[in-house]
Amino acid sequence: MSPPPWRLRGQALVAVYGRPDPGALLLLRYAASPVGPYDEVMWVTLGAPSPAGPRPQVTRIAVSTPQSVTWGRANWGIPKTLARFEWQGTPERGQVRVWEDGQLLTHLAFQQFGPALPVSTGLVPAPRRTLAQPRLDGQAGWWLTQVNMTGRVRPARLSVIQGAALHPALETGRPLLTVALPTTHLLFPVPTPA
Repeated sequence: MSPPPWRLRGQALVAVYGRPDPGALLLLRYAASPVGPYDEVMWVTLGAPSPAGPRPQVTRIAVSTPQSVTWGRANWGIPKTLARFEWQGTPERGQVRVWEDGQLLTHLAFQQFGPALPVSTGLVPAPRRTLAQPRLDGQAGWWLTQVNMTGRVRPARLSVIQGAALHPALETGRPLLTVALPTTHLLFPVPTPA
């Protein structure tokens, strides 16, 4: 069993998209978690309606291990699916292809550059970093999870070679901001009911 809280350590790329469909693409490689190392790619809808008001909501997510699928769904209502990740290059400059059920879900190229500076979600208002997810454990209701993160951030570039299967905005829009987190520490606490 792997109940919350979870402490995770790894690397991330974040690309924020604006109108007409505000959201963020997150690509993460966890070196350490309660269920071991794993990779994930997700789309987070920003300001999604919830019983607690507008909140971020993970609407599409693929991960590389069955344990992450099971416990992400049970602990926080995160709709994880299993996928295969193929990486090329280095953490500073590379590509990843993500395959789900034999189909290409997304193909991304990325590059980090410039100095890395300290960053923390402590500067972000709580509602903007509190996920609101419908429960997936057979119970009615929603989970609210206030995610906390510290790490280092630096500028990055993202090229979406293929991405509509993950979210249409990846092929129709351009990110307003793209950053890399060469080191990141996340805390996913015990969720609270909405």
